Amino acid sequence: MSRTSLLTAIAVTALSLLTAAAEPVPAAELGENWTFYGKGASTVRGDMFYMREADDSVGAILISPESYEGDVILRYEIMPMSAASVCVAILGATDAGGADTLTIPEGYDGNMGLWINSMDNYFFAFHNAAHDRPPFLKRFPANERLAMAYNNVMRAGAFYRIEAGRKGPKLWFKVDGKTVFETEDPDPLTSGHIAFRIRGIDYEPAACLIRNVSIQND
Repeated sequence: MSRTSLLTAIAVTALSLLTAAAEPVPAAELGENWTFYGKGASTVRGDMFYMREADDSVGAILISPESYEGDVILRYEIMPMSAASVCVAILGATDAGGADTLTIPEGYDGNMGLWINSMDNYFFAFHNAAHDRPPFLKRFPANERLAMAYNNVMRAGAFYRIEAGRKGPKLWFKVDGKTVFETEDPDPLTSGHIAFRIRGIDYEPAACLIRNVSIQND
């Protein structure tokens, strides 16, 4: 290999490593720059972000200000604060129909209807025994179930390391480094916002702590 070719190969490798680096999202940034919707409250507690529903909530959600184009991997730690706290990670959220925008209606109350009917998104739901389901991945608005696990693997009151990702057509979900499910979407969503959602059950609102968030965007 010539010296020029070697230098080019090194530069390409370095650029690839730089591009693939995961960017941390501090709790303070979640509180200041991401947008919270729904009846409830959110606050930053040191290095952790806390969010909860109100008693009459229909869901609480935190949405990134930025849209991520290309492959994306979301990693974070989450503690569900009660057995009823169903947790969701959303990737690739845009207005339906291949748009490059995300329009949240004024006064949006956190309801699921917006995500089911009006948004393109990958919807990773977990810690959802309270909804009588194991972890699953759906693509909306097609309401297409792409994957489902056999069992719930999380309990309230402990932190778990979550990884939800898409690389090309491949999608996967991991808890504490173990793959819960993986699948492929032949026509994948290739850009969009990221969001965290929680939802409880009647008379048992949800709450959680989130920390050590990072987003890898290739």
